[in-house]
Amino acid sequence: MLIKDILKFKGGFVYTVNENEQICKVLDTFVGKKIGSCMVADSNEKFIGIMTEKDAIKCFKDVQRFSDIKVKDIMTKYENIIIVSEDDNIQYAMSIMTENRIKHLPVMKDGNVIGVISIGDIVKAQLEHSEHIAKTYLDHIKGKTPQPNNQEY
Repeated sequence: MLIKDILKFKGGFVYTVNENEQICKVLDTFVGKKIGSCMVADSNEKFIGIMTEKDAIKCFKDVQRFSDIKVKDIMTKYENIIIVSEDDNIQYAMSIMTENRIKHLPVMKDGNVIGVISIGDIVKAQLEHSEHIAKTYLDHIKGKTPQPNNQEY
């Protein structure tokens, strides 16, 4: 299964915030939208990083100035982001996530972010695929497999 298969089901919508957005507003968005990451853009709307739940935890070490912290202060910068392409397989994505202890991967095509996949998206896709295979085998055992149509045209 390829990453583009997950994006077909999930869609390619990407939450984006400006680098100067206050962290507390972004965290409200995370909670409200039930997401764990967003892309970060500069004032020219150029992709410059990603902010994740893990990045957000960094800001709690300086609670006195929490309301003043901006996304650019805690985000993972573009040059440090691990990305995947839509043609990569999900086993590759899983190994990257496991090895680097990350939960979100931006999906890039021609220099643009076309989606973000999470470890949850991968688990869901794998589970659905496994359930489909199990049902196919069970139907075959029960003799419910579709028979070829031998009609002549």
